Amino acid sequence: MQTAATFEIPRDDAARIGAIVTGLPREIGSGFVAIHFSEKMFKGRMNPLLMVDHFVMTAPTFDPHLHKGISAVTAIFEDSQGAFLNRDTLRNNVALKPGDLYWLAAASGAVHEEKPEQGGRTHALQIFVDLPERLKREPARALHVEALSMPIIETPNFRIRVVLGRSGDVAGAQGTPEEMTMLDGFLHSGGQFSHLLLEGRGAWIYVVSGAITLFVAGQSQDLTSGAATTVAAGSETEVLIKADEEAHFVLLAARPIS
Repeated sequence: MQTAATFEIPRDDAARIGAIVTGLPREIGSGFVAIHFSEKMFKGRMNPLLMVDHFVMTAPTFDPHLHKGISAVTAIFEDSQGAFLNRDTLRNNVALKPGDLYWLAAASGAVHEEKPEQGGRTHALQIFVDLPERLKREPARALHVEALSMPIIETPNFRIRVVLGRSGDVAGAQGTPEEMTMLDGFLHSGGQFSHLLLEGRGAWIYVVSGAITLFVAGQSQDLTSGAATTVAAGSETEVLIKADEEAHFVLLAARPIS
């Protein structure tokens, strides 16, 4: 069982944006390729995230396996083809559709298996989220959020799916073990999007495709496809994301686990 590294809130806003980390290529068998990130690559600033794989799966790859003390989250992108079949020991047998999210809060333990249907191509993020000690021994449970129920913030400059949590006045799904916001965002050429990061929340931002410039608390960083960075928890602050050309990003925001 993995445990997240200790997270320290910076003493001022000068260090809010962390280092840029390029994901590591990962390939398993003939049906799974991924860009891999782990908490160690971010020196604890990824907390409460433990691991993220940006993957494409075209064939069954993993046998049924146990998770314990964490949440295993599958966030499927809209350009996936066919269903992603999920079975677990909570008696769920779900055909996840493009754009869906499935959050398995394994807690005291749950076994699951995920695979694309025959002929399918699943493009998604697999996210492992740590649980605080008080929740690690709770019974396992699951949350399935369908794409059709996810609110969308759209202007001529951007399209943002509010998968979980809240951005501004727009609220997505609730019910995760700890509060979390997940935004699946698309910027058009010359577009920009602003998200208010609440006090005490940190963020992990990943570029799925294209390139973005991130502005936080007087800092800026340029990120390209396959790279991620963090925004440290601290005072309330604006997270501004700009793109010169078409770009696709994901933002995850939550309170670090101490």
